[in-house]
This record gives sequence, C-alpha cells and structure tokens, in this order.
Amino acid sequence: MKDDLQKYHEKNMASDPQYAAARHLFELGEALALLREDARLTRGELGKRLRVKARDIALVEEETPLAPAGLLEAALSLLVQMSSMKTIRPAAVSESIRTIRHFRPTLVPV
Repeated sequence: MKDDLQKYHEKNMASDPQYAAARHLFELGEALALLREDARLTRGELGKRLRVKARDIALVEEETPLAPAGLLEAALSLLVQMSSMKTIRPAAVSESIRTIRHFRPTLVPV
C-alpha cells in the first residue's frame, strides 16, 4: 500500500514536468552521496579531487536542483571511474549520467 507522500510525488511527477525533473535530480543527489560513501571519501576529499569546496559537494548531494549541472556530472563521472574497479552496477550509474544530461537545460539559470 502506497503512503500519502509517495502518492503525492507520483501525482505531481505526472502533471508537472519541472517537479518531475527536480525529483529526479534529488534522487541523483542521493545516489551521489551513496557512491561517495561507498568510495570511502568525505565531502572534502571529493571536493579536493574536483577542485571545489566541501560545501559545493553538500549542495550537490542535498539540494541537487540548485547545484551546477556540470559539478553533478563531474562528481558522478569521477565516482563511476573509481567504482568501476569495484564493478558496482556501472550501467545504473551510466543511466544516471544520461539523466543529468537530459535535464541539464532545466538547470541553467534564466
């Protein structure tokens, strides 16, 4: 049985394309956090590798629709490269990167 929050998300995703894009990006932020933790990196360590600050990584993970799309893509790409040695579902991560590229135009500030 679906809870009310899940029904709310499904209803809004079906009727509002911007809501759907934001929801997908939120899920990508959560996936990024899981990949970072699996790679045993702190936000600061990942930030150093990408030449950004830890707060930028926090923004990507926690407030993904507000984060720069290029940083999200770069972080996922780096973590995919790191995880390819471990062979953890690279197809699912590749799909995430394709999703970012699909929604990228909606992330550009007007």
